[in-house]
Amino acid sequence: MAFRHLLSILLLPTTVTLVVPALNSPGLGEPRHFRVGFAPASAAIADVNRDGKPDLVIANSGSSDVTVLLGDGKGGFAPAAGSPFPAGKNPNDIAVADFDGNGTLDLALPNHDTHGVTVLLGNGKGGFSPAARSPVTVASRPHPHGIAAGDFNGDGRLDLAVESWGDNAVEVLFGNGKGGFASPGRMFPVGRMPYQRLRSADVNRDGKPDLLTTNFEGSSVSVLLGDGKGGFTKAPGSPFPAGRSPFCQAIADMNGDGKLDIVVGGFSGHPEDPSADGVSVLLGDGAGAFRLLAGSPFAAGRTPVAVAVGDLNGDGVAEIAVANMAGDTVTLLARGSNGRYRTTATIPASGAEAVAIGDLNHDGKGDLVIAALKGNEVLVVLGR
Repeated sequence: MAFRHLLSILLLPTTVTLVVPALNSPGLGEPRHFRVGFAPASAAIADVNRDGKPDLVIANSGSSDVTVLLGDGKGGFAPAAGSPFPAGKNPNDIAVADFDGNGTLDLALPNHDTHGVTVLLGNGKGGFSPAARSPVTVASRPHPHGIAAGDFNGDGRLDLAVESWGDNAVEVLFGNGKGGFASPGRMFPVGRMPYQRLRSADVNRDGKPDLLTTNFEGSSVSVLLGDGKGGFTKAPGSPFPAGRSPFCQAIADMNGDGKLDIVVGGFSGHPEDPSADGVSVLLGDGAGAFRLLAGSPFAAGRTPVAVAVGDLNGDGVAEIAVANMAGDTVTLLARGSNGRYRTTATIPASGAEAVAIGDLNHDGKGDLVIAALKGNEVLVVLGR
């Protein structure tokens, strides 16, 4: 699948029709629009200037930079001084963490169509500059797409992981605590074509970070359990069925049992073929194994390319937000009384490419951040 070809198709002008939220949907405010770079591909919420207010970090694949929008704690945002910052060719995902151990947040961005990961060190005021030896060379074939950060070898220094779908593997690069990473990294096998998003979380509750990939051609999710020393082994039963063509994922406790679950968005790779479009939920057993929730996949919009999870209405139950790239929408799904998920609202967003959820105005409710690829903007929708 040529994702950049898909990108060029979806950048063509379209007409977007407002879809009225369904009854009993999470309360949502009117979208607020903020300009970013060309073709925003990923969004993250983090306090990069250490003022206690959430900020936005947006990777712009088309303009090869990253926009930093500093939050006012009320749902408003303004560009940081010097933003946007160069981020290497086609930045496709974002890992936000303190890679040099100085107490300020830094960024790592995989560069599509290259063998590099750009590492940007933060100054604690919202500004970023390249780390020494950035970009980091990776062995990922044909190039990296997704990225995850964690202390995988237990040395107190953060490491990185990127997927290598040409090898059906994950590459782990160990950090030196100064913003540098040893390369090439160690390869660990996963399922067939771990394309786009990999993530890290402690899914077996042993205090050590694990890695998870969506395997596009394998119709599965791979779970690699970390040993805390830099090694990974497949969880028993991995890879796990995850519906057709899984593309993106979010990790959260969806059923309130204290065990992490996985939300997966899938699509065929072709916007004209919606047969695989949908969202599946995989319930975790707390030991590293997962099973599909009955009813999966659940209907979403056309071409779901990103998912996020959060409590948008403050009722203590997480909703799912799905960015539908070809459908120019973000779909919200909530769990019904039967435990299955249904659409509660649809929000227009021109070329919705990424979505994130966080409490942007400190009211105890999750808010939506949507990267609109064709609109070259970010939409902020406050929950209420």
